[in-house]
Amino acid sequence: MRETAEKRHNDWVKAIRKRNLYPDYYDNLHQYSKNKIHCSCPMCARKRNNKGAYAFYNGAQNLSIADRRRQEEMDYELEDLTSDEIDV
Repeated sequence: MRETAEKRHNDWVKAIRKRNLYPDYYDNLHQYSKNKIHCSCPMCARKRNNKGAYAFYNGAQNLSIADRRRQEEMDYELEDLTSDEIDV
């Protein structure tokens, strides 16, 4: 477990980085740390995209479990819609 001071410092650093990317998006710094503003820096992008040195894996994406479930649900709905159109 991290100490509260370390977590607070990391949240502040992340909010500063996001404020530098999107300077006129929010009024105060707290909103940058709590809302879903994603930067495309290598630290954040590597968590999801497997690119660069990992091109051997054809640029695979490391989706979270929730994202995988959403993707499967959308694929299922799309398949269901196309099968309904074929039956008609």
